Amino acid sequence: MTISPTFHVRETILTALQADAAVVALIPADRLYPSKTPNNPTKPFGRYGVETNIPSRPSGWRGGEVSGAYHVWVAVTDAIPDPKTYCEQCVDVVGEVIDALPDCYVERTQLLEDGEEADLWHGVVQFAFTALAEI
Repeated sequence: MTISPTFHVRETILTALQADAAVVALIPADRLYPSKTPNNPTKPFGRYGVETNIPSRPSGWRGGEVSGAYHVWVAVTDAIPDPKTYCEQCVDVVGEVIDALPDCYVERTQLLEDGEEADLWHGVVQFAFTALAEI
């Protein structure tokens, strides 16, 4: 058996996020996107970012060391008067879910205030994931 490390990691993370009650309480499951978002997505939403794969070929195994990020965006709404705090909460729960996956750990998180859109916050959860399959 062979493995596409980036596909495996993306699918594993998305499945875990969409199944987690704490995550979907903050961001509905249908707004947790793989990588492409619709035009003008409703906020809050999450999106899987780009990843980097370093191939790994230990004897009898194939796969890679994948590093990447999951992003969340939060804006002011009637239900979210404080988007920075809400974004922090989203980053925390997304990070907990990703960090709990086998062979995965969160490297760092970051909150960014959007420079062009007032009251828009962007959260980033950077991770490293070892994805190997026995051949």
